[in-house]
Amino acid sequence: MAPIIRKGYVDTSDGQVHYRRTAGDVAPPIVLLHQTASSSQMWEKVMRLLGGEHELIALDTPGFGQSDFPPVTPTTRYYVDRLLEALDGLGVREFHVVGHHTGAVLGCEMAVVAPDRVRSLGMVGPAYLDDNDRRTWRRLAIDPMLIQPDGSHLQKIWKRVTGLDPNPSAVLCHREAIDTLRAGERWHEAYAAVFEQDFPHFYAQVRCPMLIMCGPDDVLWPYFDPAKRARPDAKAVVMPGGTYVCDDFPKEVADEVRAFVEEQAG
Repeated sequence: MAPIIRKGYVDTSDGQVHYRRTAGDVAPPIVLLHQTASSSQMWEKVMRLLGGEHELIALDTPGFGQSDFPPVTPTTRYYVDRLLEALDGLGVREFHVVGHHTGAVLGCEMAVVAPDRVRSLGMVGPAYLDDNDRRTWRRLAIDPMLIQPDGSHLQKIWKRVTGLDPNPSAVLCHREAIDTLRAGERWHEAYAAVFEQDFPHFYAQVRCPMLIMCGPDDVLWPYFDPAKRARPDAKAVVMPGGTYVCDDFPKEVADEVRAFVEEQAG
């Protein structure tokens, strides 16, 4: 029987953070962080496969899903601080963290700024970008949405979400488009924060066990080999599919996360 995914809100100093949570017998919990401009909904299939074993908490990053918008232009550190504050409010001290794309960037920084709390770090599509890569991505990927009277912004968002993976399903793209529209004219702020962060700097400082995953159709696939070379101590797994791997191959993701977390338990 699939576990019940309960939803709720937790207060932080800058408003509420929305979360999805399943009960589990194995502690500490696994915290799941989503990509831009998605929400914790992207983790539901994986949660149904892992829930009941491990306690799972999937958080909506401030400004996405049903979380409140930041009162300031956010940095990655801002996001990390608010998410840690949300976990404090949920009574969670130590945890494993698994992040996808933007979530991987935030999880990596989280492991560095709160090493006493993060037991292990899993990353789907680690964004191992050097300065030139970040400049290129900033130019190509940051395309703020302006709400237009003729609705042309809707087609623009549809083109964006359908272009992240080869032949994604219309149902999946519909969900991702809604999440992007919910984030509205501020959806790009997370990308801007990511491209300001020096990911290799934080990646080199992580001291907890690491699992890195990526598939050949992922938009971040070109950076997977550099990530492996930079941290040969990380467990590296080539996944099927691409950017939407958590929806298209949830069993494979769940199996890798389960095995890795159980390895840390000894």
